[in-house]
Amino acid sequence: MTAAVYVLAGLRILLCMMPQNQWLSADAPLSWGIYRNIPFALLGMVIIVLFYRSAREQGDRAFGWMWLTIVLSFGFYIPVVLWADTIPMIGMLMIPKTCAYVWTVLIGCFAMKQENGLK
Repeated sequence: MTAAVYVLAGLRILLCMMPQNQWLSADAPLSWGIYRNIPFALLGMVIIVLFYRSAREQGDRAFGWMWLTIVLSFGFYIPVVLWADTIPMIGMLMIPKTCAYVWTVLIGCFAMKQENGLK
């Protein structure tokens, strides 16, 4: 599993560095947006499964919903990658995606406070 995470992360970095992305162009190709997000989505699926399984096996109430925050984040992000160029309002989905991130951070903060006996 560790090797898969490293391979997917490395592949994502490599694909993001490719000049075909045309980062400085107003008309960057959609195909490369999809290519560079495939390893990212696969990595996300691995993380979702790991959080889900771990929280259930350990009976971890603090991180019991972490998997859902990641699912929501990807659920709001994927349509933006696919259709934001043709339907600009789809970009608004980055707002609930950010809310999912905030929820993720709050889960971690509350867990750290509880672990350290803080209120």
